[in-house]
Amino acid sequence: MGALGWIAAVILVALMLPLLAWMYLDVLVQKQEVKQQTEQIERLRRKIERKENDKKPNTISDNLVYDRVRRPLSLSVPRPKELEQ
Repeated sequence: MGALGWIAAVILVALMLPLLAWMYLDVLVQKQEVKQQTEQIERLRRKIERKENDKKPNTISDNLVYDRVRRPLSLSVPRPKELEQ
Protein backbone atom coordinates (compact mmCIF):
# COMPACT_ATOMS: atom_id res chain seq x y z
CA MET A 1 0.00 0.00 0.00
CA GLY A 2 2.94 2.35 0.63
CA ALA A 3 4.20 2.14 -2.95
CA LEU A 4 0.71 2.80 -4.32
CA GLY A 5 0.47 5.96 -2.18
CA TRP A 6 3.79 7.24 -3.53
CA ILE A 7 2.69 6.60 -7.09
CA ALA A 8 -0.57 8.47 -6.47
CA ALA A 9 1.36 11.40 -4.95
CA VAL A 10 3.73 11.59 -7.93
CA ILE A 11 0.80 11.53 -10.36
CA LEU A 12 -0.96 14.24 -8.37
CA VAL A 13 2.13 16.48 -8.40
CA ALA A 14 2.63 15.80 -12.12
CA LEU A 15 -0.95 16.94 -12.77
CA MET A 16 -0.70 19.99 -10.48
CA LEU A 17 2.54 21.44 -11.90
CA PRO A 18 1.11 22.44 -15.31
CA LEU A 19 -1.95 23.88 -13.58
CA LEU A 20 0.23 25.99 -11.28
CA ALA A 21 2.41 27.11 -14.20
CA TRP A 22 -0.69 28.11 -16.18
CA MET A 23 -2.04 30.11 -13.23
CA TYR A 24 1.33 31.84 -12.74
CA LEU A 25 1.51 32.82 -16.42
CA ASP A 26 -2.04 34.14 -16.22
CA VAL A 27 -1.06 36.30 -13.24
CA LEU A 28 1.94 37.67 -15.18
CA VAL A 29 -0.26 38.53 -18.16
CA GLN A 30 -2.78 40.29 -15.93
CA LYS A 31 0.02 42.21 -14.21
CA GLN A 32 1.31 43.44 -17.60
CA GLU A 33 -2.20 44.50 -18.65
CA VAL A 34 -2.68 46.44 -15.41
CA LYS A 35 0.66 48.17 -15.96
CA GLN A 36 -0.36 49.20 -19.50
CA GLN A 37 -3.73 50.48 -18.30
CA THR A 38 -2.07 52.45 -15.50
CA GLU A 39 0.35 54.06 -17.97
CA GLN A 40 -2.53 54.94 -20.28
CA ILE A 41 -4.45 56.54 -17.41
CA GLU A 42 -1.33 58.52 -16.43
CA ARG A 43 -0.93 59.80 -20.00
CA LEU A 44 -4.59 60.86 -20.09
CA ARG A 45 -4.27 62.56 -16.70
CA ARG A 46 -1.19 64.51 -17.84
CA LYS A 47 -2.97 65.48 -21.07
CA ILE A 48 -5.98 66.80 -19.11
CA GLU A 49 -3.71 68.71 -16.73
CA ARG A 50 -1.85 70.25 -19.68
CA LYS A 51 -5.15 71.26 -21.25
CA GLU A 52 -6.29 72.81 -17.95
CA ASN A 53 -3.01 74.71 -17.60
CA ASP A 54 -3.15 75.99 -21.17
CA LYS A 55 -6.69 77.34 -20.98
CA LYS A 56 -7.13 81.09 -20.74
CA PRO A 57 -8.26 82.30 -17.32
CA ASN A 58 -11.70 83.85 -16.94
CA THR A 59 -10.64 86.31 -14.28
CA ILE A 60 -7.40 87.61 -12.85
CA SER A 61 -7.80 85.41 -9.79
CA ASP A 62 -7.86 82.33 -12.03
CA ASN A 63 -4.48 83.23 -13.45
CA LEU A 64 -1.64 81.99 -11.29
CA VAL A 65 0.79 84.54 -12.71
CA TYR A 66 -1.15 87.41 -11.14
CA ASP A 67 -1.24 85.66 -7.77
CA ARG A 68 2.55 85.70 -7.47
CA VAL A 69 4.29 88.26 -5.32
CA ARG A 70 6.38 90.47 -7.55
CA ARG A 71 9.85 91.38 -6.37
CA PRO A 72 11.73 94.37 -7.70
CA LEU A 73 14.39 93.54 -10.21
CA SER A 74 17.81 94.34 -8.81
CA LEU A 75 20.56 94.45 -11.39
CA SER A 76 23.86 96.23 -11.03
CA VAL A 77 24.09 98.79 -13.79
CA PRO A 78 27.43 100.49 -14.45
CA ARG A 79 27.32 104.28 -14.16
CA PRO A 80 28.15 106.32 -17.23
CA LYS A 81 31.50 108.12 -17.17
CA GLU A 82 29.86 111.54 -17.42
CA LEU A 83 28.21 111.09 -14.01
CA GLU A 84 31.36 109.91 -12.22
CA GLN A 85 33.05 113.35 -12.23
